[in-house]
Amino acid sequence: MQAKKKNMKNVVLKITLYFLLLILTFLIYSHYEYKNIKIRTIEIKSKDIPEEFNGRKILYVADFQYDTIGRFNKKQLKKAINLINEQKKDIILLGGDYSTWEKYRAAFYKEAENLKIPEYGIYAIYGNHEYPNIEESTEYLKKIKYNILANSSKKVTINSQNIYIAGVEDLWHGISDAKKALEGIEKEDFAIFMTHNPDYFEEMTESQKERSDITLAAHTHGGQVTFFGKVFFAPIRHKEKYGYGMKEYGGHKIYITSGIGGSFLEMFIRFFAQPEIVIFELKKV
Repeated sequence: MQAKKKNMKNVVLKITLYFLLLILTFLIYSHYEYKNIKIRTIEIKSKDIPEEFNGRKILYVADFQYDTIGRFNKKQLKKAINLINEQKKDIILLGGDYSTWEKYRAAFYKEAENLKIPEYGIYAIYGNHEYPNIEESTEYLKKIKYNILANSSKKVTINSQNIYIAGVEDLWHGISDAKKALEGIEKEDFAIFMTHNPDYFEEMTESQKERSDITLAAHTHGGQVTFFGKVFFAPIRHKEKYGYGMKEYGGHKIYITSGIGGSFLEMFIRFFAQPEIVIFELKKV
């Protein structure tokens, strides 16, 4: 009987040790993945791309959020900004959520001053974490000379040829209005449309999608912590459709980035949801 109890204790001890080892391995890898930002290049082909924009590169990044309730990850933010600065690009697009907590906004924007503005500008939309006090977020963005797209668009011109970049307010806390954002843009124009929350794609009309050569979204963090790439949690209604990556529905493309930062249970970790900087290379066909 004593031997049986001893064997049982040994089994329980082994199981406990294996479990702790598994957790430790998970945490070590997740911290490693979090720190290793991948550069993803995607070619966008369209007959609507003007000749002057053929081969131009547009860098897209979102969901910085290098803060938890009690910490601000200044080191990783600096690394991300330096990596963005190193990339060849003509335009930068920012998909919202620059900090998680209002108390760390100033710290983020202080570091963001080191983000070099490319020749044809930086264009930014609001994420859900730019609220509350959207006025403060707007002032910070204006101060560092970003073009804010809040149910509006901007025309980018090179030698009299144009493309358009449009964006809407956040779906949860703002008033998302694609009709207003795409006003004046024709089907034959090349236009990039940004919405922080990919669920808004469900609310866009066919006409609005036709005037957007590609929609860019964020917010999901690619699941942040997934089951080996399978997204089980994302703060959206349609996570099976818009969890991560390039999707095409009804002939209309939407790309959902995994973002570059975020946290999980107050930890700076990711599991099979690697942070990314995306570079879209335009190709006229």
